[in-house]
Amino acid sequence: MLLQSEMQAHAAVVDELIGWLHTTTTARVMDEAADKLAAGVAEDDLWAASVLTASHYVNNQAHNLMGFVAHSMVGCEDARRLAQGQPRRIRYLLLMQSLHQTVADLHDPSFAPYELLLFWPIHEPTPAESIEWLRRDVRMGEASRADHRLVGLNEHLTPQEIADLVLDIGLEGMVTDDHTLISPTLLLGMIDLVGWARGFELMRWAVRYSASFPRDFSAYDRSVILAQEFGLQGGAPVRDFQADRVLALRTRLLSAEPSARPHLVAHALAREACSPATIVAAAAQAACDMYLMVEPVPHADFDAISREVAPIHMGNCLRTMATALAYMSPRTQVLAALQAGSQLERGPMIIDADFNHSPFAPASAYPYADDVAALQGYCATDLLDYLREVVPCHDCRRVTAAVRAYANHGGDSETLITLLTEFACTDHGTLMHNIKHLNSMVIEFRRATFQQGSHPDHWNFLIQAAKFLTWYYGLTTDAYRRADTALERHCAWGNMG
Repeated sequence: MLLQSEMQAHAAVVDELIGWLHTTTTARVMDEAADKLAAGVAEDDLWAASVLTASHYVNNQAHNLMGFVAHSMVGCEDARRLAQGQPRRIRYLLLMQSLHQTVADLHDPSFAPYELLLFWPIHEPTPAESIEWLRRDVRMGEASRADHRLVGLNEHLTPQEIADLVLDIGLEGMVTDDHTLISPTLLLGMIDLVGWARGFELMRWAVRYSASFPRDFSAYDRSVILAQEFGLQGGAPVRDFQADRVLALRTRLLSAEPSARPHLVAHALAREACSPATIVAAAAQAACDMYLMVEPVPHADFDAISREVAPIHMGNCLRTMATALAYMSPRTQVLAALQAGSQLERGPMIIDADFNHSPFAPASAYPYADDVAALQGYCATDLLDYLREVVPCHDCRRVTAAVRAYANHGGDSETLITLLTEFACTDHGTLMHNIKHLNSMVIEFRRATFQQGSHPDHWNFLIQAAKFLTWYYGLTTDAYRRADTALERHCAWGNMG
């Protein structure tokens, strides 16, 4: 009984915080959040309130080709994960940036005013028929009807089955917009915090997003055909991760013609006993290699939605895919691996100055050897100080070279991650992109290090993080400045930024 009363009290606190976020403004939220933190409001309660407020009062209403995702939804989990293990002030800044993004989206005409209603369920004669019609509705863009069907299916399927279904739907559109897979995976992470009873509405949001704009399904449909042709409908013959096969597979994927990569993946799964997890890990490293070949757009040509952000989203997508495998059935894991091949076929999505897609073309990769050699006289501590000097200059050459030189000197990776996190949380950028992309690369770096041992190429993930962060750094600091002032006022902390 005590446990139940504690749960009820916790829910009441979160509901009160949701009411606060729904009525505050971007001008007030930082001071009010700092005041709540100083008063002892639990960080997890504020994280829960942030994402639940977004799920209930924010909806994608901009039906453009690339989709237009509410980053209060997909940024919350990234910020929460990045905050783990950081000093309290950094944790607070990351949390406050997330709360600010939620309130900003509530006041964005692309997302609000909106309220998620308690839809009544639609049932077909069998759950299988309901799933078939749900997927048809998503493909036709019938977001509301798909929502009714998902609510109905939630009465018959387990949470694991719902998660697998929503992730499979996300795989369908990810080659058009990586967020169709990124979103449900990150939201499943938040459901681990808030529980299924409250978190199910996050799955509703993910399905509505997938149904909200035109997508190209040809890559997914080809993946389904490849799974049938190679006898993989029931899953891959081997499912355990194979650390010793990742680097060789990564090299093969990079050297193959783009159009051959999905077939290469199918053959590796069915004929070479490669597991889906091994495929996805190799694809993530290959995607990182590709991004380091992308020349940054001129800094004056910044666009938060597309120009420099688009190429790195492939890395985010493959990172979340690796996480999503744990929620997937064996069949869906196979489709995920095949879609990883489709992502590599597309390559980092390059958008030109007229916002047209242009094919990815391999080039010399950052960092350049001469730039790294020029820093060999620096010790690891000096290189951290050097990064503090050059990141604000938006000089990707010097920054990427510094990270590689730091790795060559045996610098401590966690110390560097702490520094990069400090950079990210003091600049929310637009749509929390600095926070989101840094988190993905940190997860990939740690996962690769843990799974495959200390291989120098694993540092490419942190080099990639530093490259993007450098381009974005200092672009939008108004939210940070208000957060910093609020923390000093309410928590008696001086400016450390």
